[in-house]
Amino acid sequence: MTLSDVAVHLASQAGVKPLLGTLYSRYRDFSYRIAGETYAVTIGDVSTEFLIPTYNEFTDLWKIDERPVLTDLLGELRPDDVFYDIGANIGLYACLASQVTDSPVIAFEPHPDNAERLRQNMQHNRADISLFEHALVDENGEAELSITLEKVGSAGHSLVTTANTHETITISKRHGDEFIADNQLPTPTAIKIDVEGTEGAVLNGLSTTLDQPSCRLVYCEVHGDRLEANGHSVAGIRSQLEGHGFAVAERVIRDGKGDTFLIGKK
Repeated sequence: MTLSDVAVHLASQAGVKPLLGTLYSRYRDFSYRIAGETYAVTIGDVSTEFLIPTYNEFTDLWKIDERPVLTDLLGELRPDDVFYDIGANIGLYACLASQVTDSPVIAFEPHPDNAERLRQNMQHNRADISLFEHALVDENGEAELSITLEKVGSAGHSLVTTANTHETITISKRHGDEFIADNQLPTPTAIKIDVEGTEGAVLNGLSTTLDQPSCRLVYCEVHGDRLEANGHSVAGIRSQLEGHGFAVAERVIRDGKGDTFLIGKK
């Protein structure tokens, strides 16, 4: 149990947890008001700034549930790595990784509003990122992207329809291996995947790429409920990675919510 866990437990026992929550919320609101136009995210020795025109974007960057995963990833990346960010959102992973690698980061984000903010973040940081507004899966064509929250930077957009779907938008989807070949992109050596339930389709589409000995790192967030709705499972995703020669470890990032990263390393 961490020190913060102990503090929360003691506060709960003392009956002051609601008060602490209110004070924390007010402190966060005040921090947003004085932050200005950008918010700096620092992971170890790597730091970059992100535009925060909306409170939603600020709060996501303020808490960063995935900080341990980012710390592990950035510690593994080398200057000669080619990093692919699949499901890049507003560019948290892509912009940070671009500070470590010498080669351009390749980012895929099909949601037009999130892609536009990613583009603004990369321009603000003069980050060497190539952005493609496609869902990288195992077939070409169009698909309906389910929208859970109509906010820039919102996570949870998925090709899997759920009860929380607010609306859908039509987006472009591309077969991973074919897209890499057709666009003469460099083969990735490190990949981050966050696609809210279509992890299996991403891995299927990158089968040839993942078999390459040079492709040595995969950080794949898995969402058990959405995987099951899409005919897959966390165990199946693990087996796919292991079938491509990765030793796979699991890291829970949100206790009780089923959000986990599978980290594959060769």
